[in-house]
Amino acid sequence: MMIPGIKKILFLFVAVLFIFLLVFSGCTEEKNGTGDDFSFTTLNGEMKRLSDFSGKVVVLDCMAVNCQPCMYQMFELQKISENYSSNDVAILSIDVWVSNGETASMLQEMINEFKNQANMTLNWTFGLDDPEGTIENTYAKEGVPSLYIYDKKGNIYYSHVGYESYTDLVTKIDEALIKN
Repeated sequence: MMIPGIKKILFLFVAVLFIFLLVFSGCTEEKNGTGDDFSFTTLNGEMKRLSDFSGKVVVLDCMAVNCQPCMYQMFELQKISENYSSNDVAILSIDVWVSNGETASMLQEMINEFKNQANMTLNWTFGLDDPEGTIENTYAKEGVPSLYIYDKKGNIYYSHVGYESYTDLVTKIDEALIKN
């Protein structure tokens, strides 16, 4: 049995969270064209490029460790990871606040916290922007999280600034998968 005061607090929390997500969900716009073949450093120090994932639909998640909506986005990306084969869809979560002091150890700690606190294994590709903020300046100028979906040929199929629901992402991923 729930204590009446707790019930009100829980209701208020859910209402505030809902309003927050509506207000800070960003704006949506579709972009067409080929994405720049950017590079990033993975957590194990390997240099990767967007073109390394050619032939797959790529979900680029420009995120930051110190960004609360980015943490909510991880739950949606986890569902994508669980429901699509890594042979078809690649998720790249790139910390773009390196120029603001975020580090590989902070990113790894965030991944570990998801494992320890939410029992979630975030098993897709995580990386870091360069110190100059090249990816941030190209893809996340309007804020984080910024999400891009690339088709199998490396063209930007869809972009969205702010938190994006699993349902909306699935629709765009499925469209990109059948496009080519």
